[in-house]
Amino acid sequence: MGELLLGIAQLVIAVILGAVVAFLSFYLFQWFTRDLDEWEELRQGNPAVGTVLGAILVSVALVLRPALAVETRTWDAGHQVYVQSLLTEGLQVAIGLVLAVLALGLALLIFAALTRGIDEIEELQKGNLAVGGLLAGVILGVGLMVSQAVSHIMTTVSRLLF
Repeated sequence: MGELLLGIAQLVIAVILGAVVAFLSFYLFQWFTRDLDEWEELRQGNPAVGTVLGAILVSVALVLRPALAVETRTWDAGHQVYVQSLLTEGLQVAIGLVLAVLALGLALLIFAALTRGIDEIEELQKGNLAVGGLLAGVILGVGLMVSQAVSHIMTTVSRLLF
């Protein structure tokens, strides 16, 4: 019965954190693209911006997915294991979100520096789907590449604390 309650609690937390993480990912991306008003571009139906923002959300989800899998078999916590598990899950999501956004932001900055012949933000504002698709691929690729490292960092930090 305890496992079922833990599973339900994890589901509720995943739904709530999923919405919060999506919002924070979007907000932090806005911080990196100060010259682009993402909300206005979306209101105008800019598919390039929508594609890139969708890729960011999927990429962050890929990186954070391991945060929802908390390994409790080695813990000696008795009945407190459920509370500890939920706290660990929350901590891993927080750490993973910061690392995911930093990794994606850094990758986009490096990519922009390497592609000096094109202004990605300007092209996104024009609705250039080719550039939007390329950036979406970069974002998803980086998310896939860093997910294992971020998972390892999240697990190591939670083991040190609990």
